[in-house]
Amino acid sequence: MIRVTSALFFGWALLLQAQVAVQPPDQIMPAAAAQLAARTLSLLPRHASISLEIQNLASSPAPDWSNFRKLLQDELRKAGVETAGAETAATQPDWRVRVTLSEDARGLLLVAEVSNGENRQIAMLPWKLPAAAPAKPRISVTKKFLWNQPEPILDVLLVDSGSEMLILSADKVASYRLAGDKWTPSAAASLLLPRPLPRDPRGRLEATAGGFEAFLPVATCTGAWNSELRLTCSSGVANWPGTLATHWAAERNVLVADAPTPSFEGWGSDWASIADPCGAGTVDIASSPNSERDSVRAYLIRDGQPNALSDAVPLPGPVTALWPAETAGQATMVVRNLQTGQYEASRLALACTE
Repeated sequence: MIRVTSALFFGWALLLQAQVAVQPPDQIMPAAAAQLAARTLSLLPRHASISLEIQNLASSPAPDWSNFRKLLQDELRKAGVETAGAETAATQPDWRVRVTLSEDARGLLLVAEVSNGENRQIAMLPWKLPAAAPAKPRISVTKKFLWNQPEPILDVLLVDSGSEMLILSADKVASYRLAGDKWTPSAAASLLLPRPLPRDPRGRLEATAGGFEAFLPVATCTGAWNSELRLTCSSGVANWPGTLATHWAAERNVLVADAPTPSFEGWGSDWASIADPCGAGTVDIASSPNSERDSVRAYLIRDGQPNALSDAVPLPGPVTALWPAETAGQATMVVRNLQTGQYEASRLALACTE
Protein backbone atom coordinates (compact mmCIF):
# COMPACT_ATOMS: atom_id res chain seq x y z
CA MET A 1 0.00 0.00 0.00
CA ILE A 2 1.29 3.45 -0.85
CA ARG A 3 1.79 5.62 2.22
CA VAL A 4 1.16 9.35 2.06
CA THR A 5 3.21 11.13 4.69
CA SER A 6 2.39 14.19 6.73
CA ALA A 7 3.85 16.30 3.92
CA LEU A 8 0.35 16.24 2.43
CA PHE A 9 -0.86 18.29 5.37
CA PHE A 10 2.26 20.43 5.00
CA GLY A 11 1.32 20.99 1.37
CA TRP A 12 -2.16 22.13 2.31
CA ALA A 13 -0.64 24.55 4.80
CA LEU A 14 1.48 25.93 2.01
CA LEU A 15 -1.62 26.25 -0.11
CA LEU A 16 -3.21 28.50 2.48
CA GLN A 17 -0.09 30.60 2.98
CA ALA A 18 0.95 31.11 -0.61
CA GLN A 19 -1.48 33.82 -1.57
CA VAL A 20 1.32 35.73 -3.23
CA ALA A 21 0.95 39.10 -4.87
CA VAL A 22 -0.03 39.10 -8.52
CA GLN A 23 3.07 39.52 -10.69
CA PRO A 24 3.56 40.60 -14.29
CA PRO A 25 3.40 37.74 -16.84
CA ASP A 26 7.16 37.84 -17.56
CA GLN A 27 7.91 37.23 -13.86
CA ILE A 28 5.42 34.42 -13.20
CA MET A 29 7.48 31.47 -14.49
CA PRO A 30 10.86 32.26 -12.79
CA ALA A 31 9.24 33.10 -9.43
CA ALA A 32 6.94 30.07 -9.50
CA ALA A 33 9.84 27.76 -10.41
CA ALA A 34 11.94 29.10 -7.51
CA GLN A 35 9.17 28.66 -4.94
CA LEU A 36 8.13 25.21 -6.16
CA ALA A 37 11.76 24.08 -6.14
CA ALA A 38 12.14 25.20 -2.51
CA ARG A 39 9.07 23.24 -1.48
CA THR A 40 10.14 20.17 -3.45
CA LEU A 41 13.61 20.25 -1.88
CA SER A 42 12.04 20.08 1.59
CA LEU A 43 10.77 16.62 0.65
CA LEU A 44 14.04 15.29 -0.78
CA PRO A 45 17.33 14.14 0.84
CA ARG A 46 20.42 16.21 0.08
CA HIS A 47 22.18 15.52 -3.24
CA ALA A 48 19.37 13.27 -4.42
CA SER A 49 19.12 12.15 -8.02
CA ILE A 50 15.61 12.36 -9.39
CA SER A 51 13.56 11.69 -12.48
CA LEU A 52 11.42 14.68 -13.36
CA GLU A 53 8.06 14.43 -15.09
CA ILE A 54 5.93 17.43 -15.88
CA GLN A 55 2.29 17.45 -16.98
CA ASN A 56 0.48 20.57 -18.11
CA LEU A 57 -3.31 20.53 -17.61
CA ALA A 58 -3.66 24.31 -17.90
CA SER A 59 -4.07 26.48 -20.95
CA SER A 60 -0.56 27.96 -20.71
CA PRO A 61 1.19 28.08 -24.09
CA ALA A 62 3.65 25.25 -24.71
CA PRO A 63 6.75 27.50 -25.02
CA ASP A 64 6.12 28.95 -21.55
CA TRP A 65 5.69 25.47 -20.05
CA SER A 66 8.89 24.18 -21.63
CA ASN A 67 10.75 27.16 -20.21
CA PHE A 68 9.28 26.44 -16.77
CA ARG A 69 10.78 22.92 -16.80
CA LYS A 70 14.25 24.33 -17.48
CA LEU A 71 13.83 26.94 -14.75
CA LEU A 72 12.76 24.30 -12.23
CA GLN A 73 15.70 22.03 -13.14
CA ASP A 74 18.11 24.95 -12.71
CA GLU A 75 16.71 25.76 -9.25
CA LEU A 76 16.98 22.11 -8.13
CA ARG A 77 20.52 21.83 -9.50
CA LYS A 78 21.61 24.86 -7.45
CA ALA A 79 20.73 22.83 -4.33
CA GLY A 80 22.67 19.76 -5.52
CA VAL A 81 19.75 17.80 -6.93
CA GLU A 82 20.40 16.34 -10.37
CA THR A 83 17.57 15.50 -12.73
CA ALA A 84 17.73 12.64 -15.19
CA GLY A 85 15.03 12.11 -17.77
CA ALA A 86 13.44 8.68 -17.58
CA GLU A 87 13.92 8.22 -21.29
CA THR A 88 17.74 8.66 -21.11
CA ALA A 89 18.78 7.34 -17.69
CA ALA A 90 20.50 3.94 -17.69
CA THR A 91 19.02 3.18 -14.30
CA GLN A 92 16.02 4.76 -12.73
CA PRO A 93 16.82 7.19 -9.88
CA ASP A 94 15.47 6.31 -6.44
CA TRP A 95 13.41 9.48 -6.31
CA ARG A 96 10.68 10.50 -8.72
CA VAL A 97 9.22 14.00 -8.92
CA ARG A 98 6.03 14.53 -10.88
CA VAL A 99 4.87 18.14 -11.31
CA THR A 100 1.34 18.91 -12.48
CA LEU A 101 0.06 22.35 -13.45
CA SER A 102 -3.69 22.89 -13.35
CA GLU A 103 -5.84 25.98 -13.58
CA ASP A 104 -9.11 27.32 -12.17
CA ALA A 105 -10.88 30.67 -11.92
CA ARG A 106 -8.51 31.81 -9.14
CA GLY A 107 -5.31 31.06 -11.05
CA LEU A 108 -2.70 28.30 -11.33
CA LEU A 109 -2.08 25.38 -8.98
CA LEU A 110 1.31 23.64 -9.15
CA VAL A 111 1.48 20.25 -7.44
CA ALA A 112 4.81 18.44 -6.88
CA GLU A 113 4.42 14.74 -6.06
CA VAL A 114 7.66 13.29 -4.65
CA SER A 115 7.80 9.50 -4.43
CA ASN A 116 10.36 6.91 -3.31
CA GLY A 117 9.14 3.33 -3.44
CA GLU A 118 5.83 3.28 -1.59
CA ASN A 119 6.31 6.66 0.06
CA ARG A 120 4.56 9.60 -1.57
CA GLN A 121 4.69 13.23 -0.43
CA ILE A 122 2.97 16.23 -1.97
CA ALA A 123 3.66 19.96 -1.98
CA MET A 124 1.25 22.47 -3.49
CA LEU A 125 1.79 25.99 -4.77
CA PRO A 126 -1.16 28.19 -5.82
CA TRP A 127 -0.35 31.14 -8.02
CA LYS A 128 -2.62 34.05 -8.82
CA LEU A 129 -2.67 35.07 -12.46
CA PRO A 130 -2.79 38.75 -13.44
CA ALA A 131 -6.21 39.91 -14.52
CA ALA A 132 -6.55 39.87 -18.26
CA ALA A 133 -6.37 43.36 -19.69
CA PRO A 134 -9.52 44.33 -21.58
CA ALA A 135 -9.05 43.98 -25.30
CA LYS A 136 -8.39 47.30 -26.98
CA PRO A 137 -10.96 48.01 -29.70
CA ARG A 138 -9.40 47.64 -33.14
CA ILE A 139 -11.76 50.20 -34.66
CA SER A 140 -13.20 53.47 -33.38
CA VAL A 141 -16.65 54.64 -34.49
CA THR A 142 -17.41 58.37 -34.59
CA LYS A 143 -20.83 59.94 -35.21
CA LYS A 144 -21.32 63.27 -37.00
CA PHE A 145 -24.77 64.87 -36.94
CA LEU A 146 -26.18 65.94 -40.33
CA TRP A 147 -29.87 66.79 -40.12
CA ASN A 148 -33.06 66.28 -38.13
CA GLN A 149 -36.75 66.65 -38.99
CA PRO A 150 -40.13 65.42 -37.69
CA GLU A 151 -40.78 63.23 -40.79
CA PRO A 152 -39.00 59.88 -41.20
CA ILE A 153 -35.67 60.08 -43.06
CA LEU A 154 -35.15 57.05 -45.30
CA ASP A 155 -31.64 57.81 -46.58
CA VAL A 156 -29.09 60.60 -47.08
CA LEU A 157 -26.74 61.16 -50.02
CA LEU A 158 -23.89 63.69 -50.05
CA VAL A 159 -23.01 64.95 -53.54
CA ASP A 160 -20.84 67.61 -55.19
CA SER A 161 -17.83 66.80 -52.96
CA GLY A 162 -20.02 66.93 -49.87
CA SER A 163 -21.29 70.46 -50.46
CA GLU A 164 -24.85 69.34 -51.23
CA MET A 165 -27.06 66.87 -49.39
CA LEU A 166 -30.08 64.94 -50.68
CA ILE A 167 -32.56 63.59 -48.14
CA LEU A 168 -35.08 60.91 -49.07
CA SER A 169 -38.32 61.08 -47.09
CA ALA A 170 -41.53 59.08 -47.51
CA ASP A 171 -43.07 61.70 -49.84
CA LYS A 172 -40.18 63.71 -51.35
CA VAL A 173 -36.50 64.21 -52.03
CA ALA A 174 -35.11 67.47 -50.63
CA SER A 175 -31.75 69.08 -51.34
CA TYR A 176 -29.66 71.21 -48.98
CA ARG A 177 -26.53 73.29 -49.52
CA LEU A 178 -23.72 73.65 -47.03
CA ALA A 179 -23.26 77.25 -45.86
CA GLY A 180 -20.40 77.42 -43.39
CA ASP A 181 -21.11 74.55 -41.03
CA LYS A 182 -24.90 74.54 -41.51
CA TRP A 183 -27.19 73.00 -44.10
CA THR A 184 -29.75 75.33 -45.70
CA PRO A 185 -32.78 74.14 -47.75
CA SER A 186 -32.29 74.40 -51.51
CA ALA A 187 -35.09 72.57 -53.34
CA ALA A 188 -37.57 69.71 -53.06
CA ALA A 189 -39.32 67.32 -55.45
CA SER A 190 -42.36 65.22 -54.54
CA LEU A 191 -42.43 61.45 -54.93
CA LEU A 192 -45.32 60.69 -57.32
CA LEU A 193 -45.73 57.01 -56.46
CA PRO A 194 -48.16 54.54 -58.06
CA ARG A 195 -49.12 53.16 -54.65
CA PRO A 196 -48.59 54.23 -51.03
CA LEU A 197 -45.45 53.01 -49.30
CA PRO A 198 -45.76 50.19 -46.74
CA ARG A 199 -46.01 51.07 -43.09
CA ASP A 200 -42.63 51.97 -41.55
CA PRO A 201 -41.26 52.82 -45.01
CA ARG A 202 -37.68 52.15 -46.12
CA GLY A 203 -35.78 53.55 -49.09
CA ARG A 204 -32.32 53.89 -50.56
CA LEU A 205 -30.50 56.68 -52.47
CA GLU A 206 -27.69 55.91 -54.92
CA ALA A 207 -25.59 58.37 -56.93
CA THR A 208 -25.44 57.93 -60.73
CA ALA A 209 -23.30 59.56 -63.42
CA GLY A 210 -25.97 62.12 -64.18
CA GLY A 211 -27.80 62.41 -60.88
CA PHE A 212 -29.29 59.88 -58.47
CA GLU A 213 -31.75 57.02 -58.08
CA ALA A 214 -34.23 56.37 -55.28
CA PHE A 215 -35.12 52.73 -54.67
CA LEU A 216 -38.45 52.18 -52.91
CA PRO A 217 -40.60 49.08 -52.27
CA VAL A 218 -43.29 50.34 -54.71
CA ALA A 219 -41.27 52.26 -57.32
CA THR A 220 -37.87 53.27 -58.64
CA CYS A 221 -37.22 56.96 -59.15
CA THR A 222 -34.52 58.78 -61.13
CA GLY A 223 -33.53 62.35 -60.47
CA ALA A 224 -31.11 65.16 -61.27
CA TRP A 225 -29.94 67.93 -58.97
CA ASN A 226 -27.43 70.06 -60.94
CA SER A 227 -29.55 72.91 -62.32
CA GLU A 228 -32.77 72.05 -60.51
CA LEU A 229 -34.14 69.12 -58.57
CA ARG A 230 -36.15 66.88 -60.91
CA LEU A 231 -37.64 63.49 -60.10
CA THR A 232 -39.42 60.82 -62.18
CA CYS A 233 -40.82 57.62 -60.68
CA SER A 234 -41.85 54.40 -62.42
CA SER A 235 -43.77 51.44 -61.09
CA GLY A 236 -41.84 48.31 -60.07
CA VAL A 237 -38.61 47.56 -58.25
CA ALA A 238 -35.11 47.54 -59.77
CA ASN A 239 -31.82 45.96 -58.75
CA TRP A 240 -29.46 48.20 -56.86
CA PRO A 241 -26.26 49.34 -58.63
CA GLY A 242 -23.28 47.01 -58.24
CA THR A 243 -25.41 43.96 -57.35
CA LEU A 244 -26.77 41.05 -59.35
CA ALA A 245 -30.15 40.71 -57.70
CA THR A 246 -30.45 42.98 -54.65
CA HIS A 247 -33.80 44.75 -54.64
CA TRP A 248 -36.86 45.41 -52.51
CA ALA A 249 -39.49 42.72 -52.33
CA ALA A 250 -42.45 44.31 -54.10
CA GLU A 251 -44.51 46.48 -51.73
CA ARG A 252 -42.63 45.19 -48.67
CA ASN A 253 -39.82 46.58 -46.53
CA VAL A 254 -37.79 43.44 -47.15
CA LEU A 255 -34.63 43.18 -49.25
CA VAL A 256 -34.04 40.30 -51.63
CA ALA A 257 -30.23 40.02 -51.80
CA ASP A 258 -27.76 38.32 -54.14
CA ALA A 259 -25.74 37.22 -51.09
CA PRO A 260 -26.70 35.87 -47.64
CA THR A 261 -27.41 38.61 -45.12
CA PRO A 262 -25.96 38.20 -41.62
CA SER A 263 -28.27 37.69 -38.67
CA PHE A 264 -26.89 37.01 -35.21
CA GLU A 265 -28.13 36.97 -31.66
CA GLY A 266 -27.51 40.40 -30.17
CA TRP A 267 -28.01 42.21 -33.49
CA GLY A 268 -30.96 44.41 -34.35
CA SER A 269 -32.63 44.57 -37.74
CA ASP A 270 -30.31 47.24 -39.19
CA TRP A 271 -26.74 46.70 -40.37
CA ALA A 272 -24.37 47.97 -43.05
CA SER A 273 -21.28 46.36 -44.57
CA ILE A 274 -18.50 48.88 -45.28
CA ALA A 275 -14.77 48.94 -46.00
CA ASP A 276 -12.44 47.86 -43.22
CA PRO A 277 -10.26 50.88 -42.28
CA CYS A 278 -7.53 48.54 -40.99
CA GLY A 279 -7.02 46.56 -44.19
CA ALA A 280 -8.67 44.71 -47.03
CA GLY A 281 -12.19 43.36 -46.74
CA THR A 282 -15.26 44.69 -44.99
CA VAL A 283 -16.68 45.07 -41.51
CA ASP A 284 -20.31 45.22 -40.45
CA ILE A 285 -21.90 47.97 -38.40
CA ALA A 286 -24.96 46.58 -36.64
CA SER A 287 -27.59 47.98 -34.32
CA SER A 288 -28.51 46.34 -31.03
CA PRO A 289 -31.89 44.62 -30.52
CA ASN A 290 -32.94 47.17 -27.88
CA SER A 291 -35.91 48.95 -29.47
CA GLU A 292 -35.78 51.92 -27.09
CA ARG A 293 -32.17 52.70 -26.18
CA ASP A 294 -30.27 51.46 -29.20
CA SER A 295 -26.56 51.35 -29.93
CA VAL A 296 -24.31 50.43 -32.85
CA ARG A 297 -21.01 48.57 -32.99
CA ALA A 298 -18.54 47.39 -35.62
CA TYR A 299 -18.04 43.64 -36.12
CA LEU A 300 -15.88 41.30 -38.17
CA ILE A 301 -17.51 38.06 -39.27
CA ARG A 302 -14.99 35.24 -38.77
CA ASP A 303 -15.82 31.53 -39.06
CA GLY A 304 -19.49 32.39 -39.21
CA GLN A 305 -19.47 34.33 -35.93
CA PRO A 306 -19.44 38.10 -35.22
CA ASN A 307 -16.38 39.46 -33.39
CA ALA A 308 -16.78 42.94 -31.89
CA LEU A 309 -14.14 45.37 -33.22
CA SER A 310 -15.31 48.56 -31.50
CA ASP A 311 -17.00 49.82 -28.38
CA ALA A 312 -20.76 50.25 -28.56
CA VAL A 313 -21.91 53.76 -29.53
CA PRO A 314 -24.98 54.69 -27.44
CA LEU A 315 -27.88 56.35 -29.24
CA PRO A 316 -30.85 58.49 -28.12
CA GLY A 317 -33.39 56.08 -29.59
CA PRO A 318 -33.96 53.23 -32.04
CA VAL A 319 -32.18 53.01 -35.39
CA THR A 320 -34.63 53.38 -38.28
CA ALA A 321 -32.11 53.29 -41.16
CA LEU A 322 -28.49 52.19 -41.57
CA TRP A 323 -26.87 52.19 -45.01
CA PRO A 324 -23.36 52.20 -46.50
CA ALA A 325 -22.47 55.77 -47.45
CA GLU A 326 -21.15 56.98 -50.79
CA THR A 327 -17.78 57.50 -49.07
CA ALA A 328 -15.75 54.37 -48.29
CA GLY A 329 -15.48 53.57 -44.59
CA GLN A 330 -18.63 55.53 -43.69
CA ALA A 331 -22.30 54.73 -43.10
CA THR A 332 -25.50 56.75 -42.98
CA MET A 333 -27.59 56.24 -39.84
CA VAL A 334 -31.02 57.55 -38.91
CA VAL A 335 -32.24 57.45 -35.30
CA ARG A 336 -35.61 58.45 -33.90
CA ASN A 337 -34.76 60.53 -30.83
CA LEU A 338 -37.16 59.42 -28.07
CA GLN A 339 -36.79 62.68 -26.19
CA THR A 340 -37.47 65.09 -29.07
CA GLY A 341 -39.45 62.82 -31.42
CA GLN A 342 -37.22 64.01 -34.30
CA TYR A 343 -35.55 61.76 -36.86
CA GLU A 344 -31.80 62.45 -36.73
CA ALA A 345 -29.50 61.62 -39.65
CA SER A 346 -25.80 61.17 -38.90
CA ARG A 347 -22.66 59.89 -40.55
CA LEU A 348 -20.71 57.08 -38.91
CA ALA A 349 -17.00 57.00 -39.71
CA LEU A 350 -14.59 54.19 -38.89
CA ALA A 351 -10.93 54.62 -38.04
CA CYS A 352 -8.23 52.05 -37.27
CA THR A 353 -6.88 52.31 -33.72
CA GLU A 354 -3.98 49.87 -34.21
